[in-house]
Amino acid sequence: MSTDAPKAPAGWYPDPNGGKRYWDGEQWLSIPEPAPSAEATDRANRSSRQPRWSRRRTAWVTASIIMVMLIISGGIGLALKVQADEEQAERIAAQEAEEAQAAAEAEAEQAEQERQAAADERERDARDIAVTEIEASVKTMAEEHVADGIVDGPVLEVSCDPVDGGSTDDLTQKTTVFQCFVANEDNGDGTMSGYYYNATMNWDSGNFTYGLGQP
Repeated sequence: MSTDAPKAPAGWYPDPNGGKRYWDGEQWLSIPEPAPSAEATDRANRSSRQPRWSRRRTAWVTASIIMVMLIISGGIGLALKVQADEEQAERIAAQEAEEAQAAAEAEAEQAEQERQAAADERERDARDIAVTEIEASVKTMAEEHVADGIVDGPVLEVSCDPVDGGSTDDLTQKTTVFQCFVANEDNGDGTMSGYYYNATMNWDSGNFTYGLGQP
């Protein structure tokens, strides 16, 4: 059995220094490295150039990426606009609701004021009527006193007015004291002579008391 290792065929092989050297099948020969052929150079140049279809594909991919980015950007912009519009609509709706509530409260307050004013007017009218009843009662009493000889007659007229700052228009006053003048003589100069009665009205109960003499 032969122990000889097979020898490499003759030809050019890579040199450790980056070039090429020739092997003749037995030994390395010191001959110049052959210049590369035109075909090899052209093949190397073609391999270094990017194919046209690859450039087109790269351009298409770039354009697609740009388009996708534009679509995403437009979508984000649209979403932000929709959100801004919704927030604006919510603010307007909230403001309108506040204005409507304020208007309703103002209307209710005005209605309450009108109701209270009407009630106060009715109360003043009722007090004026009550004063007339007091005057009628005092006149009746005075006529009885004339009949009994307690005072001189005749009874010409009776007028009752609040005293001590009292007023029938002041609805906060629950009690009013009246001084009632009973005229029994016309002086002919626009004045009258007479005598005084008094009356006290309780507006809560609607009852009053009266008698002869000043309050």
